[in-house]
Amino acid sequence: MKVPPRRDVIRRLVPVAAVGLLALVPAIPFFTDPWLRVFFLVGLYVLLGLGLNVVVGFAGLLDLGYVAFFAAGAYLMGILTSPQSPIDLRLDFWVILPLALVLGAVVGLLLGLPVLPLRGDYLAIVTLGFGEIIRILLVNLRGITGGSQGLAAIEKPPVPGWQRIDEPWQWYYVILVAAVVVAFLSARLRDARIGRAWEAIREDEDVAAAMGIDTVKYKLLAFATGAAVGSCGGVLFASYIGFINPTSFTLQVSINVLAVVIIGGMGNTWGIVFGAFILIGVPELLQFRETADALERLGWLRTILDAPFAALDAVAPFGVWRVPEPETWGRLVADKRFIIYGALLIIVMVLRPGGLFPSRRRRLEFEAPPPAEVAEPTALAAGGSQ
Repeated sequence: MKVPPRRDVIRRLVPVAAVGLLALVPAIPFFTDPWLRVFFLVGLYVLLGLGLNVVVGFAGLLDLGYVAFFAAGAYLMGILTSPQSPIDLRLDFWVILPLALVLGAVVGLLLGLPVLPLRGDYLAIVTLGFGEIIRILLVNLRGITGGSQGLAAIEKPPVPGWQRIDEPWQWYYVILVAAVVVAFLSARLRDARIGRAWEAIREDEDVAAAMGIDTVKYKLLAFATGAAVGSCGGVLFASYIGFINPTSFTLQVSINVLAVVIIGGMGNTWGIVFGAFILIGVPELLQFRETADALERLGWLRTILDAPFAALDAVAPFGVWRVPEPETWGRLVADKRFIIYGALLIIVMVLRPGGLFPSRRRRLEFEAPPPAEVAEPTALAAGGSQ
């Protein structure tokens, strides 16, 4: 029996060990309910990032309307469980979840069919418009969606023989399991035939078609797969929050998810996890008093951050902006979120086009040396005649 190389064994054990450590988080007394709620939000964006990564990272299709699939799953959960819903049909969470996967795939196909001929900027504009159309429909279809008032009292998932999932630590495990399952399936798809087809389409769609790859089928599969994951995330979000309205499904959600994928690293699960923690988790955690107290104790950090401004104060005739107090960092990051996102995107695109932690394939693509220039025919002829 062939023994796998040590590097492959370590590479397979690292995810298992990481999941095991994450499973122990609720048992640590320091991580109280507010922390677990932030971790749920981070896990939700990891889940959405993994879904969008299929479309953007694997197939190379820029989708700015991903929030539409997220909203589809959330409103399916709300309409079928909320007492405010006009539809007199109440289904169990565990029945709605597979229905949401199917609904998401169907909505993904409906989006994918008209945009098949489009690429690049045109595709981005159409998908952005699709997401806004869905949001406007949610506002105007008051008889079904509740309009701007939304739907409340959405049911929590029941556990047979136990109770409904309601505590933060329970939801932490729900989102952890969902993210791990989607990450595993995503890795399997990436390494399968369909993943290689997506990679070929991403690199050059015309060449992929010339090689016999059915680009129409595989692009539709990418949209359907990513949309199904987004719809699943919507079901979990609606059940966790217990209330939804159209303001929860704006363009900002699509931008957040796209930023998580691009900054973290397209095609890499760990990059998406890191991106979600940095862009979603850190701004929330900075608002905690415990975080501010911990930063306050790091006097050396404040000294380092203040040093450049202190030097400018010594030579400038006017006041210079100083580093704010640690307890205001969370609010500052939240207020300037889009500026920070834009700056991070520019920095990453210039310095690391594949993201902070790109997949191995993407890293090889960006690090590969440029192909050698082919000598002109006249030069070759001259060289051969000498």
